[in-house]
Amino acid sequence: MKKFFFAIIAIALLAGTAFADDNIEEIPLKKVPDLGLRMVKSYFPSNNVVKAVKNKSKDMKNRTCVMLDNGSTIDFDKDGNWMIVDCRNSSVPMRMVPGKIQMYLSRSHPGADVVYMGREIKNGDITLLLDNGTELHFTNEHTLIP
Repeated sequence: MKKFFFAIIAIALLAGTAFADDNIEEIPLKKVPDLGLRMVKSYFPSNNVVKAVKNKSKDMKNRTCVMLDNGSTIDFDKDGNWMIVDCRNSSVPMRMVPGKIQMYLSRSHPGADVVYMGREIKNGDITLLLDNGTELHFTNEHTLIP
């Protein structure tokens, strides 16, 4: 259900005006949280932001989404912390994946790329989708949830 919800949000954000919504507005880059912009520049230095939108709906808690020229999207909370990193046309930079999770991936899924990484608002749990279709769930302490 979570993947369906995130997919709907991503489609709505990417479609822009085709899915006009009073809670979603395009914003200038200067309104993207500084921490989020620094993260984009650090982890995606060869990509440019093509669009930034803010979701003001109550359940999304003022999330901001930036879309990169390679098709990747990154959603941030109001403070600029990543909540969703969707790189289905490429891969999430491995150095962006928490260290303990990186170690698990190198042992259990060598050679697989992370194409999606999402963090739960309530508990901080992390969901990964690998390029081979494997979905993994980790606690906020980066322990695998079987």
